[in-house]
Amino acid sequence: MRTLALGLTGFTTVGIVTYWSLVFTRIFPVTDLVPGYRTWFMSFPLADGWIAVVSLLAFLFLLKNNDKAALFGLLTGSSLIFLGLYALLYGINTGLLFNLNTDEIIEIGIKMYCLTVGSFFIVYFWNLAREMLAR
Repeated sequence: MRTLALGLTGFTTVGIVTYWSLVFTRIFPVTDLVPGYRTWFMSFPLADGWIAVVSLLAFLFLLKNNDKAALFGLLTGSSLIFLGLYALLYGINTGLLFNLNTDEIIEIGIKMYCLTVGSFFIVYFWNLAREMLAR
């Protein structure tokens, strides 16, 4: 499980940095799929940056077997759950979730990643924290 947590924290960090690099270089253009979508979408770089930082810290501390990994892993997990739920409800409320073009399929994948990996992080890092406290 530790190897999986290392892989997912590393992937989360790299994935977020890559995603926003593609957005800001316009390789992945953001258009107004519904009124205000682009403005809503472009409000996420700082929040996603937060997730990338805490995920990177979880990765580094877990790599070093440092107890701080539990804290940063829990922060990453809860941040991913928040992002996934927020984006899921936005997609449902605007109907975008049911607009199955390539961009929305990518976004659905991201929502699923946030919710599943966020849940995994909460369980894994909670158990890590419990083990740490038992020592």
